[in-house]
Amino acid sequence: MIKRGYYILWPLYFDKSKSRSEGRRVPKNIAVNRPSAWEVLEAVKSLGFEAILEADKRHPSTWFEDRGCVLVKIDRVEMNKTKLLYRVAKELIKIRAEKGFRRASP
Repeated sequence: MIKRGYYILWPLYFDKSKSRSEGRRVPKNIAVNRPSAWEVLEAVKSLGFEAILEADKRHPSTWFEDRGCVLVKIDRVEMNKTKLLYRVAKELIKIRAEKGFRRASP
């Protein structure tokens, strides 16, 4: 699924319980347990990006899980997808800490 002008962020990218080969795109030390698309959307918006939640979408490798995805509008030239993933992962940790979620130990 290609959307021009958007990066597609799947919650799977930030899931600590998944391996790199299963789709995780950030290091385990900044990943969280089973993030939802809503949490990813909240993290993206708190970083100041425009984003759209597509709650009914399924990642091709986990078609049996209905977790949704977030489309992030690309308007900053200096922001590539890898940098965005790292910033969103760190923001997810901060959001979970504020809301009282317990982070699993590594």
